[in-house]
Amino acid sequence: MPEPARADGVGAVSIRHLLATAGRRLAIDGGPATLEAEVLLAHVMQADRVWLHTHPEAEPPLDARRRFDALVDERVLARTPIAYLTGTREFYGIPLVMRRGVFIPRPETEGLVDRVATWLRGRPGGGAGAVVAEPCCGSGAIAVALARTTGCRMIATDLSPAAVALARQNADAAAVGPLVQVVPGCLLEPVQAGLRLDAVVCNPPYVRRDEMPGLAPDITRHEPELALVAGEDGLGVIRTLVGQAASRLAAGGLLAMEIGAGQGAAAAACLAEGPWDAVRCEQDLAGRDRYILANRRPGTAP
Repeated sequence: MPEPARADGVGAVSIRHLLATAGRRLAIDGGPATLEAEVLLAHVMQADRVWLHTHPEAEPPLDARRRFDALVDERVLARTPIAYLTGTREFYGIPLVMRRGVFIPRPETEGLVDRVATWLRGRPGGGAGAVVAEPCCGSGAIAVALARTTGCRMIATDLSPAAVALARQNADAAAVGPLVQVVPGCLLEPVQAGLRLDAVVCNPPYVRRDEMPGLAPDITRHEPELALVAGEDGLGVIRTLVGQAASRLAAGGLLAMEIGAGQGAAAAACLAEGPWDAVRCEQDLAGRDRYILANRRPGTAP
């Protein structure tokens, strides 16, 4: 049944109707259409999704409907990621500010945080006082999550000025600014000479160049290639970081990196030589290779 007409000639449209209509439009690539519609409408109405569910017959103002329609159009036609449209992304239960041109953190990376946080908590002090570096920090998601959950000191680096600025903003917003130092530069090069790190954690670029055309348009059209592609085999940044970490980690220190599905054996081979113990590849919740971890062998010279 069509929505009733109002006196001003504009049809009354309920939240239920808006979400149903937008959900059908947003069903691109079999994505989470209903969820995306709810997120966009909640953003426009400055409400939360629970409010939408408890007020399905409420009628949003016309200007809100127009802004919502514009966001749906951009999502469908330009394939702009939701995080860029709303300017927010939740990671590890922490709301982060997002900005176009900065890599969007994925749920799989929360598994990397889990592993590093567990390792830090097993140390004396439970992580407080530990010094951890996060190269390729992007929005600062990992650094903010680890600082907030363990109290460790984070040194986050990135080549992108936009990422450096955003990571600082997110650290301050999450009330961990004093624990998170964000500096521009390549991988571990900006870390103070002579400083021994307790851990290095990184979600590096790991996409092969020939894989890019097969990725979703959301990624290829909008996310920074610098944060995605790592040479012909996807392991270029990982190899460089392994070499840097070997000389910067304290004895027993942890190196933890996210990797692409199917890269487990190749990434482990990058650690076959050098001062590494307990090299292990672990899987994400979908059972795919996703994390490579190793410890710097005690008794080896840096």
